[in-house]
This record gives sequence, C-alpha cells and structure tokens, in this order.
Amino acid sequence: MTARKSNKSRKSRKSSKSSKSSKSGPSAGPRGPQRPEKPQRPQRPQKKRETPEDGGPATASETVLGPTRQTTGYLKNLFAHVGFSIDARRGQNFLVDLNLLDLLERSAGIGPEDVVLEVGTGTGALTERLARVARRVVTVEIDPRLAQLARDRLVACGADAVGIDILDRVVLVEGDALASKHRFAPAVLEAIRDARAEQSTGRFRLVANLPYCIATPVISNLLATPQAFDTATVTVQREMGERMTARAGSHAYNALSIWVGAQCRGEIVRILPPTVFWPRPKVESAIVHIELQPERRATIADLGRFHDFVRDVFCHRRKLLRGVLVRLAGGKQNESARAAVAGVFATMGFSDVVRAEEIPPDDFVRLEKVFYEAIGR
Repeated sequence: MTARKSNKSRKSRKSSKSSKSSKSGPSAGPRGPQRPEKPQRPQRPQKKRETPEDGGPATASETVLGPTRQTTGYLKNLFAHVGFSIDARRGQNFLVDLNLLDLLERSAGIGPEDVVLEVGTGTGALTERLARVARRVVTVEIDPRLAQLARDRLVACGADAVGIDILDRVVLVEGDALASKHRFAPAVLEAIRDARAEQSTGRFRLVANLPYCIATPVISNLLATPQAFDTATVTVQREMGERMTARAGSHAYNALSIWVGAQCRGEIVRILPPTVFWPRPKVESAIVHIELQPERRATIADLGRFHDFVRDVFCHRRKLLRGVLVRLAGGKQNESARAAVAGVFATMGFSDVVRAEEIPPDDFVRLEKVFYEAIGR
C-alpha cells in the first residue's frame, strides 16, 4: 500500500512538471517544439593577409616590396613569387638576422661623405641601409636575377627623410667583381674611381656580406690597388676572419695574415653561427673590421713584389726559412745564393731554425726588402 502510493505520487509530480514546462516553453508547431534561438557570437576580426614581409604567402597580385625585413620567410616567399632558385656555386647565403645587418652597418662607421663598395648585392637589403648613410654606394652583383630584385627594392624605397632618392645614391654594376683571381674587373674599378672623384673629404669603405668563394681575392686585390680601401667591414668564413687577424706563431697565421697585417689593423667583431644565414652554410662566419694604416703601408717598397714574395715563402711555411730563401735566390747548388741568404740572416738577426710562420708582418716587410737587395733585384 505504501509503495503503490509512492509510485502514484512520483507520477503526479512528473505530470505537474511537464505541464509547467509546456506553459512556459514555445508553442508547438506541426514539426514539434522548436529550440530557442542561440545568441550570435561576436565575429572575430579578419586576420590580415600575410605578405612576404610577414613571412606568409603572397599572391601574384600582391606586392613583394615594402620595408626591408630580410628574414628567411621573406626570402622564401619573395623567391617563390619571382621563380628564383638559389645558385650554391655563387655562394648565395643571405644574412637573415636583422640585428646583425644593423651591426654590420654600424661597425663600418660610415659618414655622410663616404663612398662604399659592396660586393654581392643580393636582394639589396644591406645596399638600402648603406645608401641611407653614405654619399655613394657602388654595389656589384653577378646574378642578373638578384640585380633586378635589388633594383626593384631600391626603386620602392623612394626618398629618405631629407627627400633624397635612395636609388640616386647607388651605382649597381652587374657582373663579376673580379676579372681574374688576381685582378678586379675594370668596370668595378671605373665605378669606384668615378664615385670617389665626386667627393674630397669622405673615406672609401668596403662593406659587404662577401660570398665565401671570392672573399680572399676581393680583400687581397683591393689592398694591391694604388688607392686601397680605408676600412673594410665584411662577413666572411670564420677561418678566413681568423687568418686576417692572426698573430705570428698562431695556427691561423699564413700569407693572408701577413698581407693584411703589414698594412692594416684588424679585429673580429662577432662570430656568426650558420643559423643567421639562409640557406645555412656548413661553417661559422665572422664579421671582421680592418682599418688601413697608411704609414705602415708606405714602408712596402713594391706592393706587387711583396705580395708575390709572401706567397712564395708561405708555400713552404713549415720548412726552415733559410732553405726556402736559398731556393728563391737560385738554389742550394748556387754558392752566391747561399752567401746572399747568410747575409740576410745576419742583417735580420734570425736564428738558423726560424720558420716563416714565426715572423711578424712588419719584420716580413723588412725581410723582403733586405732579401731583394742581397740578391741584386
């Protein structure tokens, strides 16, 4: 009896609840009761279409220019847009760390009357920075596709803060900077001469992200010209940077160390990991700054002869210097050659077991002069 009453009571409550619900709910239509309308969600603001500058995709109708932000995403999308493929043979590794591009420019110490040479224009990211602070920039690019991209970039830059067109400050030379391993291209030298003739108070500076394959001849050949650069601020392979700034007796000391060290004072500004370039090289790089010291350069009687002498001696850097010089003087079978070298050693105060890698650059300058005087050349 009690259980039956309890069941009846539950049914009564359920019926009452159903009745209450039907009075307060929406009216039923032919298809049954309708659900209440949901409140509309606020729409999200549409995401801005990404461009190469943002590291995102761009359509053919979108511009690929704008403020220079040479990041990996920017380059990938820019090159995809124009159908450009990397040519590894030309050492096309682009510096994609914006802070390091700024550091490269700042380390050069460029003044408003300076003339700057850039070898390896690339997309014009560094060129644009240089042109904003220098009087004239001579930039050289061997790849005609990159030269066009750089030209488009500079046209898009327009005028700077004082109304001077950036493109008007740039001379873009299309072609190889080198006529041969030991000589600069005449077109490049002519462009440099014309640019330097326009100013009288500024300095001539080399500022570049140098392709590894031409870094040594670019530096060496410019130092061999009658009017070399005043300063050079460049990114190069770390090994080369260490050679350019090495001291006598160190593992990196070689002919390049002497050729640069006899004329310049140099330092490594920053070591760069492969991750700051795209595509990534397999080795570390370095920003190197060297400054010509005219008073030391003037002590070299004949630049060409000195360069050849250093190179010839360092072909046998680990052999005893006496034997190397005897061979250059005429050979060990030649009595006069042996006597001449003995006199050179006495004049220089060298020990019989000295090697070329132990002699500082300034002593090498003196050695070259004494040697050629001794053998009558």
